[in-house]
Amino acid sequence: MTRVLPQAAPRGWITPGGTVLLEQPDGALTTVDGAGSAGLVAAPLAAEVRAALRGAPASPLVQQLFGDLSEARDLEPLGLLRRGGWGQLFLELVAGCNERCLHCYAESSPARKEALTRAAAEAVLRDAAALGFRLVQFTGGEALLCPFLGDLVAQAFALGLDVEVYTNGTLLSAARLAELEGAAFAFSLYADDPAVHDAVTRLPGSHARTLAAIERVVAAGARARVSVILTRPEHEAAARGALELARSLGVSGASLDASRAVGRGGQGGQAVEPSPREGEPAGVSGPHRGEGVSADLGTIAVLPDGRVVPCILSRELVLGRVGERGGLRQALTRPPLRIVAADAARRAAANLSRMTCAPCRLAAALLRPSEGAA
Repeated sequence: MTRVLPQAAPRGWITPGGTVLLEQPDGALTTVDGAGSAGLVAAPLAAEVRAALRGAPASPLVQQLFGDLSEARDLEPLGLLRRGGWGQLFLELVAGCNERCLHCYAESSPARKEALTRAAAEAVLRDAAALGFRLVQFTGGEALLCPFLGDLVAQAFALGLDVEVYTNGTLLSAARLAELEGAAFAFSLYADDPAVHDAVTRLPGSHARTLAAIERVVAAGARARVSVILTRPEHEAAARGALELARSLGVSGASLDASRAVGRGGQGGQAVEPSPREGEPAGVSGPHRGEGVSADLGTIAVLPDGRVVPCILSRELVLGRVGERGGLRQALTRPPLRIVAADAARRAAANLSRMTCAPCRLAAALLRPSEGAA
């Protein structure tokens, strides 16, 4: 009987700019980036690149192509996720939501009952602080449906974590805001037209309640940002109007973002992208990245059923679980992943409609569960 040996992981590196360099048998290097662009570095230049990776002075051409390779990292699953260090933890406390947004990546609704227990959420926060995460974002579903959210916010601050609460705002009363003192807030807004906004959320009156919450947070002096998410091409004018509306309310961090082809948003098959405008930055920032968290830092999400995944938009690649069967630190110590380099460029390009940022697209393209992993 022939014994099939496991395929060795490909030798490679990640540059500071986020490009992956993969060794080829003929001495060349293949390059792949998060947009799905692939290239080939021929053997003579590849030899210069390898020398720079070992610490030799880089030639001007190598510097122009790849930047400072002294900061490059070996390509391995955990490093591909962690990047330059752990940045933001998404803690999805509940799957339930009082809205039923047409594009919801998490497929949240009032009918969903999955939720993290208090003990599991508190253990995740302790592990996150020990691992060096900078920011925890409490989200859902609707985070304000979690009855012990205030206690978690206080614990996160005590552990040295920055805190952001992502909410639709419809449940953010003055009393609840006082309970969450010190937290930053992020809101989703869909249009300046109440009818368009409420048609997206499928909750009558949600537009007025969300605006009232934004005004309440700004008046209290708390940090606030608004992601205006475009859900249909014909609503772009209303979405751009919402961007100006948010700024008029005193929100400094307002961005126009695409809905992603994940969850209910995947029913259209592709992202709904705003049309490019002169003077606007290329691409979108993504509705859930907190202010001050660099894209060079890794993200992790914990879902309401306990699954640990790379990010909120890469929900199928399970690294482990929290709760009785493990914890966040255990899931991230040796995640059950392998790197699959073949066809990575095509997979990264296919993720353009699903993933917001290039590093997440690249991780989703290159990482697969290890053989035998549950």
